[in-house]
Amino acid sequence: MTDQQSEAAPDIADRRNADAERRYRAARDVVLELQEVLLPPALPVLPGASVSARYLVASHDQAAGGDWFDAVALDDGRLALVVGDVVGHGVAASATMGQLRAVLDVALLETGDLAESLAQADRMAERTPALRAATVCAGVLDPTSGALEYSTCGHPPPLLVAADGSTRYLAATGGAPLGTGSPPTVATEQLGPGDVLLFYSDGLIERPGQPIDAGLATLAQVAADAVTSAVPPGGAPTSVADRVTRQCMEQLTRNGYDDDVTVLTVQRRATPVETLRREVPAHPHVLGETRAALRDWLAPLGPAPEDLRAIEIAVTELVGNAVQHAYRPGEPGEVRVHAELGTDGVLDVSVADDGRWRAPGPAPADVGGRGLWIAGHVVDELTVEHEQSNDDGASRERLGRTVVRVRQRMRHPAVLASEPTHHEPKMPVMEFSATLDEGPPRTLHVLGSVDITTVTELARSLESASRGGMHPLVVDLTDVYMLGSAGVRALFGARDQHATHDQPLTIMATPDSVAAQVLDLVGLGYVAAVPE
Repeated sequence: MTDQQSEAAPDIADRRNADAERRYRAARDVVLELQEVLLPPALPVLPGASVSARYLVASHDQAAGGDWFDAVALDDGRLALVVGDVVGHGVAASATMGQLRAVLDVALLETGDLAESLAQADRMAERTPALRAATVCAGVLDPTSGALEYSTCGHPPPLLVAADGSTRYLAATGGAPLGTGSPPTVATEQLGPGDVLLFYSDGLIERPGQPIDAGLATLAQVAADAVTSAVPPGGAPTSVADRVTRQCMEQLTRNGYDDDVTVLTVQRRATPVETLRREVPAHPHVLGETRAALRDWLAPLGPAPEDLRAIEIAVTELVGNAVQHAYRPGEPGEVRVHAELGTDGVLDVSVADDGRWRAPGPAPADVGGRGLWIAGHVVDELTVEHEQSNDDGASRERLGRTVVRVRQRMRHPAVLASEPTHHEPKMPVMEFSATLDEGPPRTLHVLGSVDITTVTELARSLESASRGGMHPLVVDLTDVYMLGSAGVRALFGARDQHATHDQPLTIMATPDSVAAQVLDLVGLGYVAAVPE
């Protein structure tokens, strides 16, 4: 080899290594993207149980793609939980996993019977070579009684952590992997109040050169520490189920991992979620207080940010509507807010008053009357009920008790990642302000919540900043976390003022934010803010 060839050899090796690293990361990215489509992005939020899940794609692309998890709220209030692993790796394993998860999901929802559901999956695996020898650990928990049915089909058994931190692995039920000729069998257990049950894949406990017993012992110790931790470590979730899932995932993978890693945790709540009841005077100042009370009540449940936003928008509109329109000026009145989480994971919130209510038209024809319309578009369902009406058939007013009810299926985010760490987002709570930057461009920066309690200040700021629409203005809503119909009305008014004077009004909002969601609903154009 010549000197020139010797000098070039390290460069060639470096390029090959870099190319291999790119291919490896590309393969992992494809598998993770497919897993994100096939795995549940969120988990049920239930009054009697707290559920948490994390999936970590394998550190080696040739081992990725076989794990899955599922948590399904059944119609009778029970909760089905599944963790499994199919043979193979990569895209093929992910596709096969998706088939098996779908079969079990449908069977559990239709039959509610664990043994029958696993039997259906076993029969399918017998007929489908790609599914054969898949391992599954599944259970059905009754959060009310604590009764648990479970089955281990060639899969490691669940870990039970009592509220006092004592641990034990449930006895394996003796079933073999699916499709291998050994029918699944079901065993029973009992969970006490506060007990935690942890399902996991073997990637969490298996390490080269380390016996399985060592991995199981470490898992039990980490889970026990997470359950009994009085003060969570900095940044740790306050939910026990989330804390167990996160700490087990992070501590058992910090020295490396080769296979996919899946953790699914459920805690039977020591005290089921109580109903929220508030009776407040029909006055604008109660709007922020009611929204804060609802947020505080929901916070321990860990709802997905989009579900929390939807409920906050809807309740803001409904309470604001009752405050403004149910009672005549100077007439005393009360608004009652009732929130209850059903065993099916659906949140039912009602807002009631005893005043007058004027039925809106089929769609908002102008800038007013948008409150109920906005609320109905951000939640799954909205209904209006009246207990009595006046005798004047020509009038659209109704007298007596009015109840507006919204329903929203609540979900808790699952964490799907290519790296062990993750930070949970927090909902901002900020005081309202509107500050003018002379620019150019002349920009009004709005911060906080825009509802009936702050809209007067917003309208005044819009008027002042644009000199009544005579100067171009940019309205920056990137720091607005609540935009009610009152704020929408002010923005429409400002738009019309600017149009009268042939001056531009530009609204900026962050894509997927509450403000952007509401602006899209009402058809008020905006410019997408570019993150810094």
